[in-house]
Amino acid sequence: MIGFLGESLIDFISGTGENDEPLFHYYCGGCALNAATAASRLNGEVTYIGKLSKDMFGQQMKNYFIDNNVSLIENLCDVDENSMIGFAKIDESGAASYVFYTERTTVNALTTDEILDALGSVKDLRYLHVGSVSVALDKSGETILDALRSCRTLPFVFFDPNVRPTVIEDFESYRKRVLSVASLSTMIKLSDEDLQLLFPSMTQQQAVARLLRDTTSHLLLTMGKDGLRWISQSGMDIRVDAIDNPIVDTVGAGDTVSGAVLTYLSENEITSSTEISEQTARKIMDFAVRCAAVTTSRKGANPPRRDEI
Repeated sequence: MIGFLGESLIDFISGTGENDEPLFHYYCGGCALNAATAASRLNGEVTYIGKLSKDMFGQQMKNYFIDNNVSLIENLCDVDENSMIGFAKIDESGAASYVFYTERTTVNALTTDEILDALGSVKDLRYLHVGSVSVALDKSGETILDALRSCRTLPFVFFDPNVRPTVIEDFESYRKRVLSVASLSTMIKLSDEDLQLLFPSMTQQQAVARLLRDTTSHLLLTMGKDGLRWISQSGMDIRVDAIDNPIVDTVGAGDTVSGAVLTYLSENEITSSTEISEQTARKIMDFAVRCAAVTTSRKGANPPRRDEI
């Protein structure tokens, strides 16, 4: 089983109407929701660990999870807090910039004990995806960190910080929290832009070395049109090119990569960092870039199903 701990939200994504007037289309979104959906559509066995509101957006997301065969924690559903909302503006290249509305929403309502109880209730939990806005926000971020530290035995932890400066109040505190979560993780996935934001005074190589020296065993770097780069503490450093296809937008592409990686690991029962060879890493990245290419070819975070790969 793959668990996904983090935010689900409604994404309002910029677009145009029938008469070319500007407007926002709304979709189910959020790092955990998108990655969980990607993994489930690729035939992974998936549980979402997070609260869902009883408001109209929460019910929309609840039905979306059910329709995509994602299991839910019953006592975390239909809560009183409102759903989190994000706005994404898409530029001419398909890249997105974000604004989030988080106060008094479900993302900040989850407690350490609720996370620990949920983790304990998931049968055969072998992988745990953690990310991303929920880690950036002080309240939810510290709660997640506290829960991870309180676990007697952690599964394979896959961490996606997906740095969102617009929701970070104190960047130094945030960076410290990211490094703390990373130290409890088996693998980190982040973009080259994330890496630059986290370590602005370092080169990419220095930042990678910093993360691998003090935190995780494996680092997967997403580089947009330049593909993926996989680096490990053992000295592995390999790249796979992205698929050159027309891009509609990039929303959900990174989350699709996460879902694809975790699905591959689960299908092949790879639960230890030492089990990932260079050959295995190449196979995982090849699968991930093919999945991401489908997502970027259509509007919104709409990950592929297995028969589309």
